[in-house]
Amino acid sequence: MKINWRWWLGLKPEIACSPLKYDYTISVIIPAYNEEKSIADTIRSIKNQTVKIDAIIVVDDFSSDKTGDVAVNEGAYVIRTPHNMGTKAMAQNYVLPYISTDLFVTIDADTILHPEAIEKTLPYFNDPKTGSVCGFVVPQKIETIWERGRFIEYLFGISIMKAAQNNVGTVLVSSGCFSTFKTDIVREFGGFKQRTMAEDMDLTWEMHFKRYKIYCAPDAYCYPLDPPTAKIFIKQILRWYSAFFQNVSIHKKALFKNKIGFFVYGYLIDSLLNPIILIAAFTIWLENFIFAFLLYIIIDLVIVAIPCLIKGARIGMFWKTFSSIFSYPIIRFVNMYVFWKALWNEWIIRKRLKTWDKGH
Repeated sequence: MKINWRWWLGLKPEIACSPLKYDYTISVIIPAYNEEKSIADTIRSIKNQTVKIDAIIVVDDFSSDKTGDVAVNEGAYVIRTPHNMGTKAMAQNYVLPYISTDLFVTIDADTILHPEAIEKTLPYFNDPKTGSVCGFVVPQKIETIWERGRFIEYLFGISIMKAAQNNVGTVLVSSGCFSTFKTDIVREFGGFKQRTMAEDMDLTWEMHFKRYKIYCAPDAYCYPLDPPTAKIFIKQILRWYSAFFQNVSIHKKALFKNKIGFFVYGYLIDSLLNPIILIAAFTIWLENFIFAFLLYIIIDLVIVAIPCLIKGARIGMFWKTFSSIFSYPIIRFVNMYVFWKALWNEWIIRKRLKTWDKGH
């Protein structure tokens, strides 16, 4: 794997700095089910982009509220499904035949975009092998413990982990909350698959196997509504982890033949070993249980805090980052619990998650 020195200096990939070679036509797809409260802001943020958007298409997935009416009033083209499609993948596939533009953007109906967000993804398509480009995620609201903890997860995960993946061309997932896709390439794969609960991860991995490139644009900002409560947070990450195990099961052989497998299996092993090491340490330090527990939290917190505070300062959110750091250990342990719950359900007792539950 070729390592680019730019990542070590905190710089964008070289392709992101090159002049745009083509004048792309762009559509935006917004799958929506009962999103009347948020979809107007989403559509307005798309209309406010610094590049021309040729079509804004809302897939009203048989909503029982006024999602479709609100979208029409905001000037979007609305296609209503004849029944609820069951998954986001199927809702997106429903309108894929209507897409005639070079590129299309997928965005959640509770997410708003920075005015330059889509424009910042375009230079990556100078490479004809680029299949998809995702953006940098920052929660719209950063108030509760769960929103603050998620904010820190995004800062660390995208600015460090995803940037490292960017550096060697192995971004693990082009996030469904905001990504730009090459239309022809997505059609080559038959659109989004409904076989897992994470169509974005599934398609990303398939693109890697065919040697297409996936990038993360670190200055293409999107702002979703993240879970404000423990109940909604747990529902969301249970779906994410369940989908991860589903995708590993489907692609396990191909992962061994592609460099992305190094990161996927590395993440899997790390997540499996973390609680085991923690339990072993507590057993060894049984007489000093509290000391061992606090030491673990402090070390983990320092490792995460330093790069997050640097990134927070760069995006003008230093104090918000600083005040959110201490929420991270709470969701760290919740994540461990839900990871093992998903593993137990998906791989041990074979109780596969099949129902899309966004949580709110």
